[in-house]
Amino acid sequence: MTTAPFPDIARTGTAVIGTRHTGGPDRQQLLAEAEANALERTSPPRGLAAVSWFASTDGETVLTLAQWESSVVYDACLRGGDFAAPLAGPPRYRLYRSLTERHETRVPGCLITAAFDVDGPERQRSFTDAVIDAQPEEGGHPGAISAHFLHSADGSRVLLYTEWTSVQAHQEAAEAGDHDEGHEIFSRTPGVRLTHGGRWHLSHALRLSESRED
Repeated sequence: MTTAPFPDIARTGTAVIGTRHTGGPDRQQLLAEAEANALERTSPPRGLAAVSWFASTDGETVLTLAQWESSVVYDACLRGGDFAAPLAGPPRYRLYRSLTERHETRVPGCLITAAFDVDGPERQRSFTDAVIDAQPEEGGHPGAISAHFLHSADGSRVLLYTEWTSVQAHQEAAEAGDHDEGHEIFSRTPGVRLTHGGRWHLSHALRLSESRED
């Protein structure tokens, strides 16, 4: 078990992602430290590859990302024990598509998320494909590192998971109108509803095993 850098979402078999309100920056830190320390002191469940904790920039919320090797081992762990956040909880996600540069080596400075409720698997796919198809061929803002589209296994949600060099870079892109076309797509697409978004800094991360595909 080792302290890990920014998580590699592309290596996820099944991702369990959740947010919890903490009520202040000090409590964000305490929650992340307590859960990370508890995992380090115990034998982690088989098939749990990594866990990461992110603190929202407003100081109010912690996002946890538990990366499991596959849905099979995740289900087996749920049947075998009473796992709570951050290791278990609805919904579970699988990576659908990503926008990345082949030779990208920059380390992300922040995570930006946007969550959408959608009306079923077909809407998950068509909405994601439309957003990706609308991206400029020459690339976007220089502060954007990658974008990953995760689909919930139950077909009800899409999570846009984007890595940026900094919160400031993301803000500059928003002010320049770089996100306007994406906003237009979800606002005019029936069966797609933006529920919430967030800006996050990595607080803690643990790598527990090498992840693999189902």
